[in-house]
Amino acid sequence: MAELPIHKSRRASAEEKAKELEVIRGLVCGKNIVITGGATGLGYSFVNHFLHHGAKQVAIIDVDDDAGKRAKNVVAKSYGNDKIIFINADTSNYSQIYDAFKKLSTMMDSIDIVVNNAGILDERRWEKEISVNIGGMINVATLSMKFMGKDQDKNGGVLVNIGQYFDIKRTAQLPIYTATKYAIIGLSQSLGSQFHYDKTGVRVIALCPGLTETALTIDSPNRLLSRVMKADFVKNLEELSIQTPFVVSEGLMTILKSAESGSCWVVDNGKAPFEIITPNYKILKRRFKNNYPAVVNNEKTRGRPIIDLSDNMKTGLMSCA
Repeated sequence: MAELPIHKSRRASAEEKAKELEVIRGLVCGKNIVITGGATGLGYSFVNHFLHHGAKQVAIIDVDDDAGKRAKNVVAKSYGNDKIIFINADTSNYSQIYDAFKKLSTMMDSIDIVVNNAGILDERRWEKEISVNIGGMINVATLSMKFMGKDQDKNGGVLVNIGQYFDIKRTAQLPIYTATKYAIIGLSQSLGSQFHYDKTGVRVIALCPGLTETALTIDSPNRLLSRVMKADFVKNLEELSIQTPFVVSEGLMTILKSAESGSCWVVDNGKAPFEIITPNYKILKRRFKNNYPAVVNNEKTRGRPIIDLSDNMKTGLMSCA
């Protein structure tokens, strides 16, 4: 995937920040929000940010019953009992999640925004990891389209799928977790296509945070495929900057006001969010002739070597980020 060019700009004035907050509040105020995995970590931060910006109600769906009840009680003290709902359900279990959405559709006058956040990191139990991080995300995403879609006589809405922003060189010890998070990008781009948006009115966005300080991150060295990997993994983590869930939640509020359906956004290193563009596979072809890669000429154009590609080569290797 390629990053869009980032242009440095002056720091926003107090007036500009106030205008941005007004726009965000207009998008969130009076809306009903559903957040999976909202009892702790990043999901819990999302809960508080939506309520802070005037959400009508926020529903937490979480597999951890004790943590969910604690989160509900804490939030209720700050915003009131009528603002928060907790439902205990496992996202990887379709019948449980369907029942949760059905119950919420009767408790709320509408479901307007769904943050598809629930996930685990446990390479040793990779079957469960795939079940939650891919199966669970698909369950929630498809049900969100059903319970928000205009084709189902609903009002449309926003679905935010939470992925991960990776430096593969530093996360080589997490092959299964990495694979599950890459899947979220494909899911979001497909469901966010114009075809689906025109039919459902649901805007689908992928949000991929960089390294974020949560219990999942802190415990990750103990969840690798092999203990032998731990030293290298910890060393790699120490070289990376870590951000707080608060920063990611603030970034999501900004993304909601401008992100197009099918787009992929990153919040990394505590900085402002930016969009990632996935190149078309056709421009990523590397062509071969007689088992040799294309010849690179010494001649340069604008400082770059010219790669001689034969037009009659019909075979090649294709890769897609």
